Amino acid sequence: MRVLPSGRRARVSAVAGAALVLAAWLVVVLRPDASYPALKAGCDRGELFVAGGTDVSLKNQRRALIQQWNKGHRPHATLVEVADSTDLQHSQIKAVEESKGCAYDVLIMDNTWTAQFADAGYLRPLDGVEDLDDFFPVALRTGRWKGKQYAVPFNVDVGLLYYREGVTPPTTWQGLLTSDVATQLAGYEGLTVNALEAVWNDGGGGVLTGEGRPSGKELRTKVYPALVRLASRLRGRLGLSRQYKEPESIEAFAADAALMRNWPYAFSALASEPRMRDGARLRFGVTALPGRTVLGGQNLAVSKYSPRPDAAARLVGFLSGAQSQRLLFACGGFVPGRYSALGLSPGHRSPADVRAPACPSRSGEAGPPDEAQLTGFGRAVVTALGRVRPRPVTPHYSTFSDTFRGCVQKIFNGEGTDAASFARAVERSLDGRPASC
Repeated sequence: MRVLPSGRRARVSAVAGAALVLAAWLVVVLRPDASYPALKAGCDRGELFVAGGTDVSLKNQRRALIQQWNKGHRPHATLVEVADSTDLQHSQIKAVEESKGCAYDVLIMDNTWTAQFADAGYLRPLDGVEDLDDFFPVALRTGRWKGKQYAVPFNVDVGLLYYREGVTPPTTWQGLLTSDVATQLAGYEGLTVNALEAVWNDGGGGVLTGEGRPSGKELRTKVYPALVRLASRLRGRLGLSRQYKEPESIEAFAADAALMRNWPYAFSALASEPRMRDGARLRFGVTALPGRTVLGGQNLAVSKYSPRPDAAARLVGFLSGAQSQRLLFACGGFVPGRYSALGLSPGHRSPADVRAPACPSRSGEAGPPDEAQLTGFGRAVVTALGRVRPRPVTPHYSTFSDTFRGCVQKIFNGEGTDAASFARAVERSLDGRPASC
């Protein structure tokens, strides 16, 4: 769901078989400015490849964790940033797995992919990951399919509300939509997320979430009317948000918007923005959204076709371990998947219990985020985690999301989509049948 530029050049060569050729071609085309060593011919190689999206953590903390692994472990690992957006990441990684290619060992997946990839046989069940009860349960469940754990959280995402200094954040969903708020309504996964949040907070709570299947009546009488009401509010900044993905929302907020709905990674991005600071003081605040929010985030899984599955599983354990998760939060600005990374422990897991130390590598550096600011940020995150809902859990999630947001765009455009047509299209998509309103 994120799109950020990068400054590196890809070099992928000496690939064997159609799967590796496809993977190499896509890396070059989709990431023409990344730099990675060539994949060795065939599957007989002495290193691990970790495939995921662009590292948007502060100071590339994901890459730093891979480097830490390489200092003390064998085999070494390489992070391959296959594409910028979630949609493109899904297409490329799915293509490699579908062709049984051995190009990737560890997959960094959007948490909605687990059902599809596990159901298709692309993933190995994970055994031996330590302290599973330390993970946020709602996040850990996104890695489970048919009673088996196929993935564990790498980082968790929740919708947060950012507000400029001097602005009082609204306490109701309707108040938010009638405010000067920048959000993500462009035609990509962010639109699905924002539309689901609007539905859940405007009469459709409990619909289109988790493993439950909505009825046609619920789609007609709860979901469709909420989207029509959202369309009626597309004026001012909310209307401009139809052009926004996450980076455009951040820019609008840094420029002059009073409020912004965005993911946690925006906190560190804004804290590093000169326009949003006055010396060490932040010129913005962050709190939980005033209502239900989508559970986002990325999970770690081992590819079924990895030539070194045991080593890949050890790498997953390292990246999802408590120490790595603490560094990912304190130094990278990503929300960890573990309670302990936020200073929480059994019996002490409320927002008030959050204690977040500053990044040790930046101790003493001028400017935010410091310990107090990270602690406040962590408390907003834990509050939001108490309000999250998962997106629909289905092997056909990508078909659903494409269909759903296409229908939402037609509703926004006033193209005459009626409740019955909307319900039929969404029902078909949940069965994996492409449809349109």
